[in-house]
Amino acid sequence: MASLLSPRRTDVDLALHASVPADPDRGRTSPEPQRLRIGWPLAALVGVLLSVAATWLLVAGLAVVGWVAGDPGSLNGALRVGTRLWLAGSGVGVQLGRVDVTLVPWGLTALTAVLLSRAAAFAARSARPDTEPRPLPLALFVVGCYLLPVLVVAAAEGRPSLAPGHLAVVVAVLALAALHGAARALGVSLTRRWPAWLRPVPRAVVGAQVVLVASGAAVLITAVVRHLDRVTALQEQLHPGVTGAIALLGAQLALAPNAFVWATSYALGGGFTLGNGSIVAPGGTDLGVLPGLPLLGALPGEGPGPVVALWWLAAGVLAGTVAAWLVVRARPQARFDETSLVGGLAGLTGGLVFVGLAWAASGDLGILRLSGLGPLLLPLLVMAVTTLGLSGMVTGLALGLGRRRSRRTATVPETATVLETATVPETEATEVLHRRAGATALKPDAAEPGAAVPSTDEPTEILRPPATPGRPEQSR
Repeated sequence: MASLLSPRRTDVDLALHASVPADPDRGRTSPEPQRLRIGWPLAALVGVLLSVAATWLLVAGLAVVGWVAGDPGSLNGALRVGTRLWLAGSGVGVQLGRVDVTLVPWGLTALTAVLLSRAAAFAARSARPDTEPRPLPLALFVVGCYLLPVLVVAAAEGRPSLAPGHLAVVVAVLALAALHGAARALGVSLTRRWPAWLRPVPRAVVGAQVVLVASGAAVLITAVVRHLDRVTALQEQLHPGVTGAIALLGAQLALAPNAFVWATSYALGGGFTLGNGSIVAPGGTDLGVLPGLPLLGALPGEGPGPVVALWWLAAGVLAGTVAAWLVVRARPQARFDETSLVGGLAGLTGGLVFVGLAWAASGDLGILRLSGLGPLLLPLLVMAVTTLGLSGMVTGLALGLGRRRSRRTATVPETATVLETATVPETEATEVLHRRAGATALKPDAAEPGAAVPSTDEPTEILRPPATPGRPEQSR
């Protein structure tokens, strides 16, 4: 009887195979969710209107908060003040009471630029496939949609003729922000058609501005920390309360970029003014009548400036170095004279651009002693151009010489290896080859019996090692 554990069949070739039915959806990617494409013009218009509403509500809300904490007045008056401050953030000159204000609060302008950049990106993503726009027309359309309500409100509440230059600069900044947002959403490089030598220049200039503004922020924060008691005293003298403190904080945040640029002018040695007769510079400070902002408590005391303040001049050197490095690293094969030239030009351009920013951050908060607030442009022009230009030139020269030395070091081992391989020792025996047309050279002792020995009457070719320089060749 067969065992219960023994196989019933003795066929060893029997094999079991299992197959899994193929999944028809395996390997397929899930379809992307369909986006709502309403067309880029309508999307741009919606995005711009939302940006306008958001910025106006923010400024008008802070004005209402200040009205609640301040003297009695009407809500309509508070809203009109907020509307005029919103126009000031768009570069339009306004009149507050009897005071003409042309100082642009660049904090509000920066917020508007960010919102318009997002609006342009939203419009680019909402475009239909058959009507995909180009970045420049889309950016111009976005800025045009923004300017339409601004100019309409300015005709009723503002005075655009007070500072037309500031309005033009603000429009240019907003257009660049919208162009950047549209180009990123469309995946288009704005510098793809530029010459190769020009493409790294915008990056170098922007890098220099970032270093300069960061240095100005460091100067301002250091001053606030050192004179925190005076800042606190000015805050307490105003008795703003909770709501007033919120409005005051919003006003100072709106003017923070202006303060950073002014502090950078101080760090570069040019200094700035807070009205006729007031000068703040590393060499000395002379103060007059000042507005009651707590942030102004961080100003240095009157008299000659401390020697330690001169260390802030290194900010310009660092900015020129960064600009030169960014533009030189894109030219790896350039000679040291070329790297020095382009480094100096990058630093020079960065200095000129910052002078333009300093002019845009200047303005008036009234007449007489509160007019002409901002950096001293002529001293700043001299200090910024010379400091950034010279530091960029020296940095470019150092980078070029360093590359030249590294290339020489890399070629020396290869040359030495080739010379060592080609040199033949003098102790090596001289090889004599007998060549004859149609025959192979054989030695007499290696020839077979009866074989013909090649004649040695034919000219022979003697290979000798190359003679050592400075030593006569030995004859054998």
